[in-house]
Amino acid sequence: MSNTPPFEVESAGSSVVAMPASPSAMITLFLLPDINLRLRPKLLDLKPGTRIASNTFTMGDWEPDSRAETTSPCTSWCTALSWVVPAKVAGTWQLGEQTLTLTQQYQVISGTLGSTPVTNGKLNGEEIVFTAGSQKFTGRVNGASMTGSGWSATKK
Repeated sequence: MSNTPPFEVESAGSSVVAMPASPSAMITLFLLPDINLRLRPKLLDLKPGTRIASNTFTMGDWEPDSRAETTSPCTSWCTALSWVVPAKVAGTWQLGEQTLTLTQQYQVISGTLGSTPVTNGKLNGEEIVFTAGSQKFTGRVNGASMTGSGWSATKK
């Protein structure tokens, strides 16, 4: 028995999972979970802030940023899921005199600032928020730099 699917989803004459990532403000999906999972790496390579909506089907372990369900009179396909493509921030940054080391699981970030744990880390597109000790950092990511009110960081 072959592992090849009986059909290939196509869009504009090419495979959906082979489509090049291009700038977009909104992607709308109504695809089965296994296709969403194959498409997910391409979606994560889109410009931070790109919005993705899916009717009912998830993206595996990439938790949606929001979920809405409708009941009556809906009997099937009643859940709307949405994600915002997060900026890529994993790695080592210089924040003032300290080293900021971040790990990233989609829109959730953690790590350390010096020896202080980074907690409550979240990305919403290019917007970043995290806490280190008693200090809350809120700012924007722009490639290899992050800036906020009274702070900035550059990627090492």
